[in-house]
Amino acid sequence: MTRTLALRARRNRLARVTTLLVGLPVVAPAWADERPADDTKAAAMDEIIVTARRHAESLERVPIAITAIGGDQLVDRQIRTDSDLQLSAPGLTIRQTQGNNSLTYSIRGQSADTFSGSPSAVVTYLNEVPLSISGASSFYDLDSVQVLKGPQGTLFGRNATGGAVLYTSAKPTDETNAFVRVRLGNLNLREVESWVNVPLVEDKVLLRIAGDLIRRAGYIHNVYNDEYLGDMRRDGVRGSLTVKPSERISNTTVFQFGHANGTNTGASYTYSVYGCGQTNNGFPLTCSAGLLFGPGLDSVAGSGAWAAYLAAHPKAYASGLLAYVAEQRKLGPYVTDHPGGAGHTGTDYNLSNTTIVDLSDDTQVKNIFGWAKSDVISQQPQLGAPFVTILTENVSTGENGNEVHLDSWSDELQLQGKALGRNLTYIVGAYFQRQRTDTIWPQTYFDVSPVIAPSAVTNAFRLMNDTDAVYTQGTYDLTSAGLRDVHFTAGVRYTWEHVGISQLPRSTYTYGQPDQHRTFQDPSWEVGLDYQATPELFTYVKTRGSFRSGGFNGAAPAVNADATQGGNVFASEHTQDIEAGVKYRGEVAGRPATLNIAVYNQWIQDVQRVEFPDPDGVGGLSSIAVTANVPSEEVRGMELEASVLPTDWLKIGGSLAYTQAEFTDGRILLFGQNYLYGPVGDTPRWSGVGYAEVTLPTPARLGDILARVEVYTQASQYFSNAAGSIAPGTRLPGYALVNARVSWSNILGSDLSGALFAKNLLDRAYFVGGMTLASALGQNAAAVGEPRTYGIELSAKF
Repeated sequence: MTRTLALRARRNRLARVTTLLVGLPVVAPAWADERPADDTKAAAMDEIIVTARRHAESLERVPIAITAIGGDQLVDRQIRTDSDLQLSAPGLTIRQTQGNNSLTYSIRGQSADTFSGSPSAVVTYLNEVPLSISGASSFYDLDSVQVLKGPQGTLFGRNATGGAVLYTSAKPTDETNAFVRVRLGNLNLREVESWVNVPLVEDKVLLRIAGDLIRRAGYIHNVYNDEYLGDMRRDGVRGSLTVKPSERISNTTVFQFGHANGTNTGASYTYSVYGCGQTNNGFPLTCSAGLLFGPGLDSVAGSGAWAAYLAAHPKAYASGLLAYVAEQRKLGPYVTDHPGGAGHTGTDYNLSNTTIVDLSDDTQVKNIFGWAKSDVISQQPQLGAPFVTILTENVSTGENGNEVHLDSWSDELQLQGKALGRNLTYIVGAYFQRQRTDTIWPQTYFDVSPVIAPSAVTNAFRLMNDTDAVYTQGTYDLTSAGLRDVHFTAGVRYTWEHVGISQLPRSTYTYGQPDQHRTFQDPSWEVGLDYQATPELFTYVKTRGSFRSGGFNGAAPAVNADATQGGNVFASEHTQDIEAGVKYRGEVAGRPATLNIAVYNQWIQDVQRVEFPDPDGVGGLSSIAVTANVPSEEVRGMELEASVLPTDWLKIGGSLAYTQAEFTDGRILLFGQNYLYGPVGDTPRWSGVGYAEVTLPTPARLGDILARVEVYTQASQYFSNAAGSIAPGTRLPGYALVNARVSWSNILGSDLSGALFAKNLLDRAYFVGGMTLASALGQNAAAVGEPRTYGIELSAKF
């Protein structure tokens, strides 16, 4: 059993094209089975193997809404970083809050706010070990990516209310070969990706080493200091060693190192600012930033105050921050004017060790050990305007850049197999994780010197999370009970999360406060039925429940109470859902076709959301970040993926997601102030992609030429969860992107291949998230998506 998508490609070029049908968009297969040259329809119907339920099984018989993409298709679809994934997985949004190196995964309206301290609603895994996402990464030498949608809790390492994304690296094989790929493009793109595979002892000791080096210039011009934001310098290396002392025992160790340098794009586009006296649906708006950074300063500090400020800050916009919103629109999305730095550096180490022992043909023991260490220092050009409303810098101490230092180890022991006459497929397991995260946030607010001295503060704290869980899940074939091809699945998991927080010496106000500790514990569960109605048609219905553990917000006062009482504690978030789906893989009008549809309704209670209340009632000048529990939210939607092969040389298809999310009770009270949440942020109502692939009818001796064009589109979305009340002006418009790639494989029968590629071919400007400081400062900024990128790719196999 392996964590891969399985299809072995047939050597005949025409059959290989038809085989791809089953992978797009339902999956993008890595390889395809070798078959007779005249069996094109059979090739198109090859079984696809996934491991979404922790054991190998056919995708078409897995009762889960899942999108899976093989390693080759990651290349064909130009999925090079985390941000690209949403182009191929309906319902998945990779949201940017503070720019390209501050990413959060969102599925079905479930995410985690910046500064919240909440566990992620969507947990990512590398080789079955949970990852902590501290920034964007580059994809190289991956075997597959699987996106599981909806609550996850019974089978995976961490509870998740939104979903899970599973990355699986390519494993060593029993062949001696190597590969290198070079990409060159605009923005001075230079990338080299390579791997080498060596069997040290035939079929016993196998080694694979892979690496990736990428350099690219920035694309947002900061006219304040003539710097370009979005500069990228990343290096990665991965070593994988598989040892098989016997036919029934295997051990695979994977070590990965990554280092990133460059500049953050930040939320660098000044999007909206509020003036004093403005209201929205009866809610007064914070106006501190617009008041202090403009002619209104005279009303606060006396006549001549604004002139004195401009004299001391000659690069400031003389008409003030409120007027700068219109100026930003004139400058356009790829120009900013921000006085802060934007440097980013990060180092990540990841280790996984997986041991599999086959006790018998029907019973297996599996142990998965993981270790991770991450260190990040990052400056954020957060709001774009030429005023210091907020900086990731403490001007009093000289501390510069947000720091995150994470250490984690985990271990998972599983027993899985078949029983009761092989009618029951079961898994029993235990999971343990110990994680420590040190966070240092130096900040400076409102530098209106020499008129008003800035306010500088550093939050420095350590969050500790000890997770213990036990779980079991089984699927029983009811054929023996007279219900042919009907299966019943039930699973349960119980999790204890012991969470603690310590204030670190660099903390300005809270160092010396006593440590805080709480334990959050709850079950997760799943119950479902599925039915293989015909060889081509599979249906299922299921219900699940899961939770996100509560914890502590390190940016809130170190008071052992919840946010409604002015403290830093927040409760667990709970969710339940119902999902029904249909999966079809067969023929339409005699041609191979696939169709996957899932519909769902999800309920969430005590939704974890960040807010910036004003405890002293002085108009935002003393705002703090707290994590509150919003009473309830409901999400309903539909996800569809379809493809058809109308001819042997043409494949067309697409995917579509409809997500309707709303706070059914969004009212909370913080420090005596009423807050009303809604609409739900970072969740476009519609998103989808349509594509066409054409294989040119070239003679076999010339090689294979494949052209792919796709259009991704999404509706508008909000980058605040309170746009209907205290945070108007945070709605981002919808957009559409055109991507294209033409590849020539095995050029003239050789081992050389090449490609031309382009993303955002029409060079559309668009926004991919934002930073809302509406209640804290009365100012919001948006994160800009990448402009047109294009280039050439050359590769060789050895």
